[in-house]
Amino acid sequence: MRRFSILLLLAFLLTVPLASQTQDDGGYSSTVNWFYSACEDRMVIDLHGRMQLGYDLYFQAFDSFGGLGEPITALRRISVNGDYSVSQVIYWLNGERRGLRTPISVVIRIGRENDPESTLFQEPSDDFLGDCEEPGSTLVEGVDVTGPAEIVSHSGVFLPEGGFLNPVYADPDPGPLVQIGAREQPVLAPGRTADPGLIFAECMDVEGGDPGILYDTDQIRVFWSWYAKTAAQVRDHINSAQYGITLSGRTLPNVQVSEVKQIPGSVNWWVFYTVNLGDKWEHGHYHINFALTWSTAISDGYEEFGPGTENELIDSGCSFTIQQNPWGVEVLHEQPSIPLKTYP
Repeated sequence: MRRFSILLLLAFLLTVPLASQTQDDGGYSSTVNWFYSACEDRMVIDLHGRMQLGYDLYFQAFDSFGGLGEPITALRRISVNGDYSVSQVIYWLNGERRGLRTPISVVIRIGRENDPESTLFQEPSDDFLGDCEEPGSTLVEGVDVTGPAEIVSHSGVFLPEGGFLNPVYADPDPGPLVQIGAREQPVLAPGRTADPGLIFAECMDVEGGDPGILYDTDQIRVFWSWYAKTAAQVRDHINSAQYGITLSGRTLPNVQVSEVKQIPGSVNWWVFYTVNLGDKWEHGHYHINFALTWSTAISDGYEEFGPGTENELIDSGCSFTIQQNPWGVEVLHEQPSIPLKTYP
């Protein structure tokens, strides 16, 4: 009991048998090929292809054809970049067992990192429950982005797209406690965060803000923020702020500045600064130096900052280490470069 489909993301929106096609401005293409089998207590899915920067795989199973009916797994995100070949073993929600020959639909998506609703492609693949195949590729970690997993703690650092940095989830149901024969175990890396590669530039001053274990396949994205009681006070900061931020001595280029906005969970107004440095980083230790001064004195509605105030300088930083990925993906290391490269 299996299904195999191919998605190609190329230049223009058009329809072809068993494929949907579109392309980003840079001409970079993404592909996903999937194969899954489902049985009484779980499903096994193999995924391989190539993924462009800024996007990830998502999938979710339902108890009827067409991606309709009740979900029987959480929506899962698998972080991949470049060429990938990965597998997942997912047990049904709440440890349920389902009858053989009953329908199942698995919806496959390619969407923006941290935003499963911002999809380039989505397609259901229908089948019936039968026998589960063995995983065909290396088992890798994934994250439930919907479903019963709850956040039990986080860093308290707001993200540009909403939510918090480094959420810690309650342990999901691991499946049956008793199994005859050996059980395949995923390759889980202790110390990985829920969004590997997303780095808060002032993490050394934030409990729970450590970037965790990073691989050369992770996309490195550095961000920081400023908030104030009013939108006008945030704009005063933007106009006066003088940032000196380097990564191992290299100046961060092409910093993107968000609109001034309020975000859910905060009464303040915010601006976010982000730099996408991409993947393919050389193995080694890196440090971000963060220094902030102001050309004129400002207020955030709580304190004053700048010349002649008690807060003339904010000095912080964040360290991280890049390791070789454990999945056997060959990487041609392109970063760090001089100057540093940035990506959309």
